[in-house]
Amino acid sequence: MMKIIVTGSTGFIGKNLIKEFKNESYQIYGFSTKDGDICDQQIWENMPKVDVIIHLAAKTFVPDSWEDEKNFIDINSLALLNAIKYCKKNKTRLIFLSSFIYENSLIPVNEDSDRNPRNPYALSKLLAEEICKFYKKTSKLDVIILRPFNVYGPGQNELFLIPKLIKQILDNKKIVVFDTLPKRDYIYVLDLIKAIKKSILYKGKYYIFNIGTGKSHSVLEVINTLQKICKTNLPIETINKERKMEIENSIANIELAKKELGWNPEYSLEKALREFILI
Repeated sequence: MMKIIVTGSTGFIGKNLIKEFKNESYQIYGFSTKDGDICDQQIWENMPKVDVIIHLAAKTFVPDSWEDEKNFIDINSLALLNAIKYCKKNKTRLIFLSSFIYENSLIPVNEDSDRNPRNPYALSKLLAEEICKFYKKTSKLDVIILRPFNVYGPGQNELFLIPKLIKQILDNKKIVVFDTLPKRDYIYVLDLIKAIKKSILYKGKYYIFNIGTGKSHSVLEVINTLQKICKTNLPIETINKERKMEIENSIANIELAKKELGWNPEYSLEKALREFILI
């Protein structure tokens, strides 16, 4: 039986992943902050020997990264060195979740597109990727890097756009957003989990994959879709507060993941939101 460690197992993606793994014949070891600090090397020395580490542990809320750059880089980048040391010692595959790290002047972006982090969170993920690449080159680290675009789904913190909108609509309040124009490639968490599962057994030569839908939706489109599902017509208030270094649009080229991983997103925005609201 394949053994897998999932770090960040009580986080948004981790909880959904652990739930999905209940239907798989894997032995899963969940690791979260209650089990210790992933920045502590001793913690890793006491981990059981496994075949795969799915490294989800990270700080993720972009606005916070401007206020706490050091903590984001420590947890999202430097702590990865402990996981890599463990993987080298135990010949373990590392599946690392990165993020959107691209220059967004050309869309859709593929895995070789120019990288240009627009916030400290994305910078921390790019630094982590470079660490992975270095050890893949120098120590033959078995690593898969997934670059999910805007992930959403059940259990996500209400600080993030889609759960915040759902709460406002279900509370029958007016909808308040910074801006209705920014467009994102939104990927439902269950589609991301399917990509993670495909990565566990992948044997090909590629190791970096975009995970998105290949389509983008504006904030207004998301609001309209939610109002359609909930049969509401709440007023929308835009406070015209642009986020620092805002990304205007993001679309993933996912052809490589389709071809190599045999993965394809199954959820449209409306299908995912309908399921999300009913959970």
